Amino acid sequence: MEPSNIVFLEQPALRQPDLVAAFIGWPDAAQISTGAVAYMIKKLSAVKFAEIKSDDYYDFAKIRPSINVENGMMWPISMPANSLYYWHNPEGPRDLIIFSGIEPQMRWQSYVEVIADLAGYYNTHCVYAVGGLYDRIPHTRETRISGLVNEQAMIEVLEKAGIEPVSYTGPSSIHGPLLSVCAMRRIPAVSIWGHVPFYIRAESNPMVCLETVKKIAALLALDLDLGDLKRSADSLCGILNKLISENEQMRIFLRSLEEQYDLDGNAIGVEPEGSEQIIKDIEDFLRDQRHED
Repeated sequence: MEPSNIVFLEQPALRQPDLVAAFIGWPDAAQISTGAVAYMIKKLSAVKFAEIKSDDYYDFAKIRPSINVENGMMWPISMPANSLYYWHNPEGPRDLIIFSGIEPQMRWQSYVEVIADLAGYYNTHCVYAVGGLYDRIPHTRETRISGLVNEQAMIEVLEKAGIEPVSYTGPSSIHGPLLSVCAMRRIPAVSIWGHVPFYIRAESNPMVCLETVKKIAALLALDLDLGDLKRSADSLCGILNKLISENEQMRIFLRSLEEQYDLDGNAIGVEPEGSEQIIKDIEDFLRDQRHED
C-alpha cells in the first residue's frame, strides 16, 4: 500500500535500496548531517521524487513557510521541506534513497512512521540516520565517528566500518524514535554521528563532514568523489592552524585539550580554562575570513 502523508512526484522502481536520512535541527551540529546528504545528492545527481507533507509536524509561527514575490506577484509558497531523492546504482545490487528533512516539533511518532512506511514500501535494506554533535575533541586528533544500531547483529557492521559503538543516556533526537519504529518493523537501522570540536562554532565543518561522508560511503560500498569536500576541509584546517600559530592563548588552550583528550579519551568532562573566549575568538576570526572571501 502506498505510504500516507507523502506527495509523490514520481514512483521510481528501486532495488532493495538503502535509505540515508538527515534532519535540520538538534542532530545537525555544524551541518554535519544535512551537509553530508547534500553533498551526496549533488555528487550522485540524485533525483527528487517525493516530499513528506509538513502540515502535521511544525509550528508555522516558529518555522515559517517562505514566499517569493516579484513586482507584486507572489509565486507558490514554500513549506518546510522534507524531501526524498533516489539514485540508481549502476554497479551495485542496491539503489539509494536520500532523505533531507527538518526534525519535527510535534507528532514525532507519526513522522517516523511515515519514514518507516516508505522504507517498507520500497523493501529498504537498511536505514542510516546521520547526525552531528559538539564534543570535547581537538581538531588535531582523528575525527571521532560514533554510532548506535537497533539490532545486535548490526554492531559488527559499525566495528568493521571503524565507527565507535556509543554508550549514552539522555535526551534523544529524532534518531531514537526512528530506530525504534524500524526495529518494530524489523528494518535494520543505524545512527551515525560526527563529533565536532566544541570550540569551532562555524556554520559548517567540512573537516568532520568529510570523515562522516567517508563512513557512509564505506557502509554503502559507494565510490564517491570526495575531492570538493576534501578541499573545503583542508581550507578550514589551514585557517585554524594559521589562527592558532598567531595566538599564544589558543596554543595553550589547544595543548591543554590535546593532553586531556590523549589521557582520558572519551571520558573528558571539563572544558579547558578560557573556552568561552576561545570559542568567541574563533567565531569572529572565521566570520572575518568569510567576509574577506
